[in-house]
Amino acid sequence: MSYDVSVGREVFNYTSNVAPLFYDHIPKMDSIGGLHELSGKTGRQGVNILRDAFVRLHRTQCEVSDPVFCAKYDAANGWGSTAGALIFLAQIMAACADNPRGRIRVSA
Repeated sequence: MSYDVSVGREVFNYTSNVAPLFYDHIPKMDSIGGLHELSGKTGRQGVNILRDAFVRLHRTQCEVSDPVFCAKYDAANGWGSTAGALIFLAQIMAACADNPRGRIRVSA
């Protein structure tokens, strides 16, 4: 399974094997937490949600080179990595910034 996320005309896809990273750093507010919190929001709102997620990640003293941090989120089957998940979040955040009025759609 994977996440499909669209913002405006931009579409992104990444494995759901790293979903724990999303749920741990994007708390439940209006939905069930994780990437689902972005669904239906505008790009402007999405930037704020993702900014807060990166702040939370930073507070954990995460370093993509830290084997303990990566081991917590890297998929055991090799399909999905902490580094890939962070890049995926950054791509979505950039698309949100480029499309502040666009709606975000998340399917998993």
